[in-house]
Amino acid sequence: MVVAASSLASLVLFLIGGTPWPRRDCPVAPAPAHELESLERWGAEPATPAEIDPAKFRESLAYFCALPAEKVPADDILAAAKESDVDPFLLAALMREQSRCDPKKKTRQGWGLLVIQPHMYLGPDAPELPVEKSQLTPKALLDGKTNLTVGAKLLRMWQEQHGAVDTAFGGAPHRTAVAHFLWGDRVLSSGPEDIVITARRRLIAKYQSAPDLHKPTTMGLNIVCPLEGIPRVASSGPGEDRDGGLRRHRGLDIVASIGEPVRAMADGVVIFAGVNMRGAPRKGPIAPEKSARYRNRRLGAGGIYLCLRHDIPEGAKVNEVVTCYMHLNNYIVAEKDHVTAGQTIGFVGRSGVRVSPPHLHLEVRVDDYAKNPMRYLTDLVIPPRATKTYHRVLAAKRARVRAARASATVSSKT
Repeated sequence: MVVAASSLASLVLFLIGGTPWPRRDCPVAPAPAHELESLERWGAEPATPAEIDPAKFRESLAYFCALPAEKVPADDILAAAKESDVDPFLLAALMREQSRCDPKKKTRQGWGLLVIQPHMYLGPDAPELPVEKSQLTPKALLDGKTNLTVGAKLLRMWQEQHGAVDTAFGGAPHRTAVAHFLWGDRVLSSGPEDIVITARRRLIAKYQSAPDLHKPTTMGLNIVCPLEGIPRVASSGPGEDRDGGLRRHRGLDIVASIGEPVRAMADGVVIFAGVNMRGAPRKGPIAPEKSARYRNRRLGAGGIYLCLRHDIPEGAKVNEVVTCYMHLNNYIVAEKDHVTAGQTIGFVGRSGVRVSPPHLHLEVRVDDYAKNPMRYLTDLVIPPRATKTYHRVLAAKRARVRAARASATVSSKT
């Protein structure tokens, strides 16, 4: 383990008792995100390419940020990553998930491309920093190049201190120093880190032009994951409680970030493109260019959504397969359009969602029977039962059942 020289004296203090310095915390916690019960479910992450083609990196970053190539800071990312000896794909993923590539981002969590919060680093008796304090002002951090340079140096600092601060401050299990970049000395959840590392997987796959994994299924269709960067995590499945047990969940929720591309799982035809209004299950067809107008309206649980009827190959054992993609930010296909497996059809949003973090709600119907999508997405998606969310929801459901039984018992005795 390598530790910054300026912090060695403080770490010696920890070894003889106490913490090496007052805990550095992000004043505003990262957005809630689902986390796995066991981080070993993730497996190995793809290696950083040995040689990086700047033009190809820029092209991939433009897709990643949904911006014109001339507006993405590809050269600044590569330069900052090289200077601080950090992974440029990880730095780019942090940028995408922190600010969605907006250099003028201003939130309570921080400023600029990497949403850096100076207060996390400038507390009394905090360890010496690898950057000048003048670089941690809002004005400085709202300059894209400065933000990336400072962020890369801070990321490198956390990489050097990672093991030491975990020993000194404890916290939730996590995989990399990215968790400390987001949380500070004490990591409270691995979920936000997982979101960033998933984004890194997406970017590397795009840069390498990695082919989609087409998975055979019992439906007779070869399918792809509806989201990039496998494996993805499902946080909730069909039949689980909603609204305190008042209704049942009808699909599979796959953890995602706002603006991520949603892809057709297989070749097929768009049979519905519209919205789920409150009290009206379907309102459509709505033209693609008008779909985004509904994202901030009070919608029903499905929000903005699409449904596809898939092309059934000759000799298949089923007659019809329909998939639906809900809670979209918007879509870019129209009813009766033919789409191909892996084609982008829309983008992840939170339309129709009340409290959950962003996700894609996926439904599959085979010969008009609802099926659990996990039956077909094995190896592409980590199932809900592997998440802490699933076990918390299950415990809450059991508590409600016990309370209802106890109330019924009391009522029967009176």
